[in-house]
Amino acid sequence: MLHFAQARGPGGFIWKYALTYLIAVLLMGGLAYLLFQPLIGLFTNALLQVARGAMTGDDVEVVITREITGMAGRIIFSYIGLLLLTALVWSMFEAAIQRRYVREEGFSIGVGADEFRLLLVAVMWILFNIVGYLASAIIAGILGAMIMSIGGGENYALGFSFPIVFLLAAFGWMYCTVRLSPAAGLTIRDRRLQFLNAWGASRGRFLPLFFAYVFLGIIFWIIVTVLYTGGAAATISIFISNFGDFEQVEQNPAELIFFILQGRFIASMIGIYAVLLTFNGLLAYVWAGPASLAAKTDPRGGGIAQAPDVFA
Repeated sequence: MLHFAQARGPGGFIWKYALTYLIAVLLMGGLAYLLFQPLIGLFTNALLQVARGAMTGDDVEVVITREITGMAGRIIFSYIGLLLLTALVWSMFEAAIQRRYVREEGFSIGVGADEFRLLLVAVMWILFNIVGYLASAIIAGILGAMIMSIGGGENYALGFSFPIVFLLAAFGWMYCTVRLSPAAGLTIRDRRLQFLNAWGASRGRFLPLFFAYVFLGIIFWIIVTVLYTGGAAATISIFISNFGDFEQVEQNPAELIFFILQGRFIASMIGIYAVLLTFNGLLAYVWAGPASLAAKTDPRGGGIAQAPDVFA
């Protein structure tokens, strides 16, 4: 289940990956701030005006609506640009992960053929989910109608049909997702787009892959809960150390706004944000392990020569 521990290749991958991921997170956060700075400034100023009693809630709504309408073009352009850049950055780190697992290479980051192939794989996953959703809706309608027909149209039959249809649809989606999960690894391995071909790489391996992801999901849930609880506790402690109690904040809300705008608070939040997202990046590396090694040890051949089958 801990397939990431079986990755081979030059040493130093994890710390290089984590450090580069941290830098990327900070750069993306800085870029997002620059792009949306007018919008952030608008809301910050509105909050200050309300806290000082200079504006009412209705006045703020009018001002914000007017200003946002004027900068709608910039907001939309910035959002689309940031979304595309985020997809590109994701492909860069995903390619680095897959090269580690499948080709046993050291850490490298960049934009090339591997990254664009993975973007195509991501598009295929989006299409798969759209088609799967539509197919599930159609099948659910057919099964629901059949169950209602068997039940003579009674209300209890309708209530009985929902869990059955939901479980069948969930199992079908889960089964197909696990079977196609080696797609990214196969794409990097063969240096060409592979998606449906991933079905063969997972033949006879559904249960090991499924339980590996169940195990990882439970572990991730525990880790993420602890991390985000710690982040929330750190944030609350920062407030308490500066304000003592929340009654002080209620009596002087402007003081809270000024505090949030201080460099030390912003730096603290950036630090917490960066640490949490870097851990998310490391979890992504671990999560990719089972499917990537399934691609590497494809029973049909094509992977690393004589690679041991970690699913045997």
